[in-house]
Amino acid sequence: MPGPRSSTKSNLPRLSPSRINTFLGCPMKYRFQYVDSIPKLPVEVALRGNFTHRILELLLQRPAQQRTTDAARSAFDQAQKEFLNDDEFRLLALDPDATEAFWEAAREAVRAYYRIEHPQDADIVALEKWVSARLGDFEIGGYIDRLERDKGRLVVSDYKGAVPKRPEYATDNFRQLMLYALMCQVQLEQTPHEVRVYYLGGGRDEYPRNRRVVSREVTPEALDEVRTAARQVFDDLNAATASGEFATKVQKLCDWCDYQRWCPAHGGDPSVAHAESSVAVNIRRKAVGLAPLA
Repeated sequence: MPGPRSSTKSNLPRLSPSRINTFLGCPMKYRFQYVDSIPKLPVEVALRGNFTHRILELLLQRPAQQRTTDAARSAFDQAQKEFLNDDEFRLLALDPDATEAFWEAAREAVRAYYRIEHPQDADIVALEKWVSARLGDFEIGGYIDRLERDKGRLVVSDYKGAVPKRPEYATDNFRQLMLYALMCQVQLEQTPHEVRVYYLGGGRDEYPRNRRVVSREVTPEALDEVRTAARQVFDDLNAATASGEFATKVQKLCDWCDYQRWCPAHGGDPSVAHAESSVAVNIRRKAVGLAPLA
């Protein structure tokens, strides 16, 4: 069945917005990642994004008047201690220069955030808030990065460590956030006014604020569109799981896919993916002093 079941929150199969986006992007990638659970090494840029998220979470969970520059430094230090002890960070196996570059890139992302807004001005409702909604025989669920109010209106927001995307390439970002808006409508009985992406990548003067903060209005039509998309993914995923046939989508993004070497569209063999990837991951785990995967 698509998505894990949770005995504590629901007995229904569950899809997250990220799973929905993955399946729509490429069903075969979904199979590698979520059905076959192919182990993989962490990606530095993704982990750096998680690190930046953690810094901002620690900063913004404070009362507004306590979100000072000293508090931001303290948040950085706490997040750094957490990551230094995290297996995923250790698996990057960064040398000292690369490690310092990792921290500096995160500092620059936080500076980009400060160029977008002052943290004391953020009207935070909740951070990392769990929301879910039942859609017939399944549910969608996940954690909202940031739920806020802007001039009294509810906004669902997300941080992206990447440079700002052109509108035609941002469909997945806004689909994800619109799904969260749908969940808010169902669970909180409040319909957000808009969804918003904060892009934190790029250099100091590379992008103006109106490129870094991009919003879309939440409309009944937009909510209907993502509701329909989620239901279609659920049906298509059940059909693919039953038949064992997961379609491939050859596209430019294939060059950055962790599973390209095993994808049949690129001459690979999915049946050897788990064994071969496990070997590579365990070599790295041994090198950094971690126990091998079972």
